[in-house]
Amino acid sequence: MKDKTDIGYYLVTDIQHLPPVIRLYPYLGGIIFTCNKKIFNYLQEKYQDLNIKAYLCKNTREIHKLILKNRIRIMIYPSYHVLFLGKAIQIFHGGLSDKNYVESVKVIVYDLVLFPGEKTKDKVARSGYLKYLREWKIIGYPKFDPLVNMQLEVKQLFNNKRKTILYAPTWVSQKTRLKMIKFSPYGESSLELWAKPIIRALQQNYNLIIKYHSRIYRKPDDIYDQVEGLIAELDAAERVKVVVDDNILSYMYQADLMISDISTACYEWFHFNRPIIFANPAPEHYQVSEDISSNTYAWQCGDVINKSEDILPLVERNLENDIHQGIRNKIFNYTVFQPDGKATARQVTEILDFAAKYKNTPYLWLIFTSYLFRRYRRNLSKIKNWYYHRFRKNKIGK
Repeated sequence: MKDKTDIGYYLVTDIQHLPPVIRLYPYLGGIIFTCNKKIFNYLQEKYQDLNIKAYLCKNTREIHKLILKNRIRIMIYPSYHVLFLGKAIQIFHGGLSDKNYVESVKVIVYDLVLFPGEKTKDKVARSGYLKYLREWKIIGYPKFDPLVNMQLEVKQLFNNKRKTILYAPTWVSQKTRLKMIKFSPYGESSLELWAKPIIRALQQNYNLIIKYHSRIYRKPDDIYDQVEGLIAELDAAERVKVVVDDNILSYMYQADLMISDISTACYEWFHFNRPIIFANPAPEHYQVSEDISSNTYAWQCGDVINKSEDILPLVERNLENDIHQGIRNKIFNYTVFQPDGKATARQVTEILDFAAKYKNTPYLWLIFTSYLFRRYRRNLSKIKNWYYHRFRKNKIGK
């Protein structure tokens, strides 16, 4: 590992932000900063062999002090959170998704944006923000590299001849986000509506893996408790496995078909070239769309569950005849640039080339100018956000 201690990473909300950083760390080294105890503990447990240097901080003010103390020049972000010190690089933890996420106005606050493919870049361009980016490159999806290079570690959950179905719903939105999704009490997640019907319909004939999104908000007798109770009631623990992990690929590897909703996981699944079914979080509202700005663009690639009695027939039909393979592969190739096992190398090269431009810049001057740029872009993003909400509510990029 080339230890570049002038590089830092900022992780904020959940453990699914870890995989893109873990891909980079053996090549770049550096320091991980987080205020999230769950992320910090998970990092220490799962990735202890990498000897990662990480700080669990009380707040961003403490992180800023550590950035200065460790003379960090480059900060890398897998989500749309940003600090004010150091040059900022956006690498996306879930940049494949159809959610109105990647085209956020927040993208303009970064010095370098590394896109996973043409679709993500085009979504940002359609929002009107691509022209404001200082630098951007398309490099692919590094998370796929271990899979392509036959280095993915897979722990098989079942040892039988049954077909395995993977159910991977996105996270259940909380009240702040639900204000933007008034037609659905669950946001873009199918978990509340479809988890139990899926278990009931499939557990007798198939192995079933339920892979939760790692952003979980627990409360007594919530859907997670209800799922556990149903599995116990059906005596299905040997047939239904529930997992929480920062990386879904090992569970995809052992599945024959996936059920999901509106998630990056759908595009990750396309890499395996196997059938997919979409569980509709709001059957009265969501429909298949050919518009890349729609959050159901991926739904062109599979059948959609709108009622409980369709679950088993759709699974059986898709396992027997994968009729959506053509469009699925076309959309996958549009979404992911060159899934050749070399995306990490391309990403590392871009980061090091970018860092080299500033290696001779006096540290205090780099920190001062990056602070001013970030403040200016943050204020600009707020103005643009206000403009879109006030005058262009029908447009994306809000």
